[in-house]
Amino acid sequence: MSLAISKKGSTPPGPYKAVFFDIGGVVVGSPFQGIAEFEREHNLPPNYLNVAISRSGPKGAFQRLERGEIDLWEFYGAFSEQLSNPLNVSAYSKYAEMRGKTFDRASFKAPKVDGRALFHQMMGKAAIVNQSMVQAIALLADAGYTVVALTNNFHYPSDERGRQEQELILQVTAKTLAASSDPQSPASSSGPLVMGQDQLKTIFHHFLESAIMGLRKPDPAIYKKACEVVGVEPSQVVFLDDIGANLKSAQDVGYKTIRVELGKPEKAIKELEQILGNGIKLTPAPKL
Repeated sequence: MSLAISKKGSTPPGPYKAVFFDIGGVVVGSPFQGIAEFEREHNLPPNYLNVAISRSGPKGAFQRLERGEIDLWEFYGAFSEQLSNPLNVSAYSKYAEMRGKTFDRASFKAPKVDGRALFHQMMGKAAIVNQSMVQAIALLADAGYTVVALTNNFHYPSDERGRQEQELILQVTAKTLAASSDPQSPASSSGPLVMGQDQLKTIFHHFLESAIMGLRKPDPAIYKKACEVVGVEPSQVVFLDDIGANLKSAQDVGYKTIRVELGKPEKAIKELEQILGNGIKLTPAPKL
């Protein structure tokens, strides 16, 4: 599978000129899968850590990292502190009550969470390539569409320590995949399964990052700015994401949106084919 994106061909017919893609949960695995695994491994209630992350709102450690306001090393400390805060128990109790879930608040003690360990698990999942989506991106580019990544992300530090941190995550993820019986294992697939940020950037015409833009989804401003950078109108964009709030905000700006369900990328690709029309096929022809 070729990873380098081709140059844009002739302008495609129809109202849509560009397809924007979220990265985590769309082009690669979802960090939320890593969170869920971490919760199971540490006997935490389902979604406890998601509640802890969202409780701090825009000022939370992860949100600040994705806007480029703190570096990775500062983030690790802030993330650990945020996830270990006893106030998370009260927030989760309210969450459980609203959803009719059983939660014994009196006997549950706030855990001490290693933010770096959780982050590694999240980023490991977010390094596993969704090959059907990568193939669809290449075929879109061949058909003349501008393919764009629009992602909430962060940057690894550019020094040796930062490079080693990213390489550690990629190596551990690759070894775990190779040792598993996952259907995406090297024995049942071709091409690279694990990709870092630099490799991902090669499959798009534009790679728009929250850490550089200083804006993050679902802020409407990031969707408007993305169109300015690419040179399209919001009405000319189809946007794929796995998070409802991100899609809702994009719809309000004028994007056509598709929700990518966990484990069902082919369903989203078929929906994209229908929206674009003109008989476009976004799955490669079978080899004879």
